[in-house]
Amino acid sequence: MRRGIRLTSLLLVVICLSLAALTTWQVWFSRERALHELNVSNLNLAQALDNYSEGVIRQSELVLLELVERLQQDGRSPAQLARLENVLHEQIKVLGPSRTIIIYDAQGNRLLSSSGTLNPSTPNGADRAFFIHHRDDPSDALFIGPTIKSRLSGEWVFTVSRRLQNAEGQFDGVVAVTLGVEQFLRLFGRLDVGTQGSVSLSTSDNKLLFRYPFREQDVGLNWSDSPILQQLRISGEGVIESSSRIDGVKRLYAARRNERLPLITIVARGRDEALASWRRDAELFATLILVLVVGVAIIGSRLLIDIRRRSRAERQLRSAREELLDANSRLEVLASQDALTGLANRRSFDQTLEVEIRRAQRRNSPLSLLLMDIDLFKRYNDRYGHVAGDACLRAVAEQLKQCVRRPGDLAARYGGEEMAVILPNTDPQGAQAVAETFMHNLAQANLSHQASPFERVTASIGLASLIPGQAHGSTTESLIGAADKALYDAKAKGRNRIENASAPDAEERDKTTG
Repeated sequence: MRRGIRLTSLLLVVICLSLAALTTWQVWFSRERALHELNVSNLNLAQALDNYSEGVIRQSELVLLELVERLQQDGRSPAQLARLENVLHEQIKVLGPSRTIIIYDAQGNRLLSSSGTLNPSTPNGADRAFFIHHRDDPSDALFIGPTIKSRLSGEWVFTVSRRLQNAEGQFDGVVAVTLGVEQFLRLFGRLDVGTQGSVSLSTSDNKLLFRYPFREQDVGLNWSDSPILQQLRISGEGVIESSSRIDGVKRLYAARRNERLPLITIVARGRDEALASWRRDAELFATLILVLVVGVAIIGSRLLIDIRRRSRAERQLRSAREELLDANSRLEVLASQDALTGLANRRSFDQTLEVEIRRAQRRNSPLSLLLMDIDLFKRYNDRYGHVAGDACLRAVAEQLKQCVRRPGDLAARYGGEEMAVILPNTDPQGAQAVAETFMHNLAQANLSHQASPFERVTASIGLASLIPGQAHGSTTESLIGAADKALYDAKAKGRNRIENASAPDAEERDKTTG
């Protein structure tokens, strides 16, 4: 008996230590996973902002190229300048109200401006960094200047400019587009980076153009000694955890260097704020494990005291058996469901359809099958991405669940973007009503699909029924085949419609929900 007590005590100690080790490993692993997901999210956000900034500057560059070509080929006669002024007004409509196009001569005087008529009081631009750069550098490459405050509007702007030169290759002025910082801040401000997060855009010489949240004293800050920028010298993108030199907050940084322009985009999130959710989960998990350890200790002590009472051991054994059976039942439910949509999976669909066909034949009752396919789903994935595609599948599945409410009905994911509904004891008219209700609900959901001619997510449905006294659809293969052919006909006739294989001679009706 004493040996049994020692072994039981040893077992309790091993269990407690194992739970403690498991808790420590789980907390550490979940933290590493949370940090990895945050870094991936930050990198993706940095890429998106980098693409946006590149698009804005490339659009301005096209305008600059056209103006440089016109000025260097056609000269600067009054007539030509008048024509160029009209061109400026047209181009600024394309670029938007937050930008200004300015043409400077070799002395820094403004020849033309899209902002309005020039006058003698118009400030000279010869002291601006972009003008000095083009004056001293013979290259005709695009130059992104530092952020400055406009002398006319008082707004913070930065310039995208190109050099003008005469027939002898000498400096002959500058053509520049000013981009309002406010335009970028409006976009960056809509991003959820938390209260401690920040987003910034810098030039490749490590000079800060602007940062969100915006502070005037940060403009032009030199980031050259920043660890994340040192990492960018090795690769085009990187992530790092570091304390900010601006406010001292420890953040998770993700930076990306543009491949074609001298730009660096940095997205940062406060580490403590970003890990707050993980910390809550870790504390909850640790508390639960602590409670479990205490429970094991209490049970163990009771077991040591009452080790001779076999009845209690039997009760515990029965309880464990019931928990195992319950867990097995839950596993069976999970094995029959599609993880993405929550609908029944293909295996459950095949098994259910075979059972329902036999039941319908035995009871001489109708059975209907709906096969549906999301229209042009590949285009949806190509336009919005696979993450959005998964969200679209879930949204369509939710609409389908709302239409299939009888206990005997089964909605399943048939495969890919195809779904199916088994409707026992339902004739073609009843199945038609279910299909129409689903089409109506999907139209009301109005899920955007700009790559579709309907400009929203639609579906095509093929309907087939097993009708008592008819051979049509009397087997699983024939019923599925009939529904699949009806689905093919619906797609061939323009999609976003219902085709009924059970009434092939009926007058064709357009089932679109508009």
